[in-house]
Amino acid sequence: MLSEQNDSTRKELEILRLLSEYDHPVGSTLIGQELRKKGFLLSERAIRYHLQLLELRGLAKGHDRSGRTITQQGLRELARTMAFQRMGFVTTRYLSLAYSVTYRPETGRGEVVANVSIIDKDYRDEVMRIVNSLHEKRLLTAPYIKVLDEGEEYKDIYVPKGKIALFTVCNLAIDGVLLHSGIPILFKYGGPVQFINGQPIRFVDLISYEGTTIPPLEVFVYKEATSILSILRTGSGMLPANLREIPVAANEKAKAILSDLKSKEWHGVLTIGKPNEPILGVPVAMDRVGISMIGGLTPAAALRERGVKIDTFAPHCLIPIEDMVQV
Repeated sequence: MLSEQNDSTRKELEILRLLSEYDHPVGSTLIGQELRKKGFLLSERAIRYHLQLLELRGLAKGHDRSGRTITQQGLRELARTMAFQRMGFVTTRYLSLAYSVTYRPETGRGEVVANVSIIDKDYRDEVMRIVNSLHEKRLLTAPYIKVLDEGEEYKDIYVPKGKIALFTVCNLAIDGVLLHSGIPILFKYGGPVQFINGQPIRFVDLISYEGTTIPPLEVFVYKEATSILSILRTGSGMLPANLREIPVAANEKAKAILSDLKSKEWHGVLTIGKPNEPILGVPVAMDRVGISMIGGLTPAAALRERGVKIDTFAPHCLIPIEDMVQV
């Protein structure tokens, strides 16, 4: 049964989906190439492991050295699970990742949600310049990154030849800290926020998280609706951001936690609204407070604006913050 949407079953579901698209046996090399397009950066060894598990469950069938095909049982499981997955997939996965965060500000240790970008190795210096600029302008969620070189493997992420992998902290890490402090989070909207003279002014477009099967900020980033480099140069432009709501009763506690994170150079929060009042032009529900956070796709969007060849998967995985380095 693949209804439980943890990291391992999501990979196996995607492998099943790929097998279903071929009428002949498929090997791990081709599967790996297709998985990378979907954000699953697995080595061939890891792919073979998942294929063996699928075969043991009767969902895939081996054909000696020529590869594997999906079985009738696998097709039935795929159809059932894909329908399950689409129902509230985005918010369910985001909440699951946020809840899995173990990072605690008081210790500076624990796992955070990371976004991963695969970038041509030739752009490495440009990547570091933009990351540092975002940090200096307080537009980077947290002052931590991790870089993998070509051929390196980390937590089932394999970097292809000629590429590097950039890990940055996702704003879901902040959600996780709030959740584990007893503060319930409601995921509301994602969209571009207009900056003027270095200050966030208003959301210019919004997509609701409720019922969507596509992460809202991906839509705006790939439509090239951001102008982050302009913000870095002039203070004015468009930045991808999210909108959360919390209960009014948790307002002061949330402010204290976010202030503590800010003292540690976490700058993922754009602004905190007032109880029952609009935030950046967007109304909030009764007895709630709005919190706007910088989108985790911001570094990737800035690099795309610069013309860097990049594929970004956000959010992607949980990693210990101790495995990252400070900007």
